[in-house]
Amino acid sequence: MSPAHWLPAALPMPAARDALLALGALVLMRMAPRLGMWLYALVALPGTLMHELAHFVVALLLRAQPEFPSLVPTRMQGGWRMGSVAFRAGPVRAAPIALAPLLLFPLAWWWAVAIMPRFTWPWLAAAAWIAGALLSACLPSPADLRLARPALLALAVLALLAAGFWFATRHASP
Repeated sequence: MSPAHWLPAALPMPAARDALLALGALVLMRMAPRLGMWLYALVALPGTLMHELAHFVVALLLRAQPEFPSLVPTRMQGGWRMGSVAFRAGPVRAAPIALAPLLLFPLAWWWAVAIMPRFTWPWLAAAAWIAGALLSACLPSPADLRLARPALLALAVLALLAAGFWFATRHASP
């Protein structure tokens, strides 16, 4: 069975109401820091928890000896750190750990498609908040991107070399 058979013919789309509510919740969460850091930390807590758990689970799977996630906001030079997971891994294993929050996007999509339509007000607002938190959490932080950068650059160079080799072998003169 080919991988094409694993996927539906068309990706299910969230209802317009649910998509707008989830995006609205995301926008409100992104504006929440203007109301104060501790209020923002509370509003962002479900997303922060999922973001840090994504790092933790992937680090655990890659045997990077992760420490349990911290969810206590910490003031850093130039801003706040909402949570963290410490682990021990070289650059090759660090990249998937750093990019693990990207795995939350399918979860956010599934939540918007399969769960949100089941709710009516006021529970729909809570479901939209969770969807917005998942969307916000699926974005790697600047620290995550810095950690993944060496492996991503190496991967980009390998991809360019492979593409060049493929192009050269496909279009070589006989």
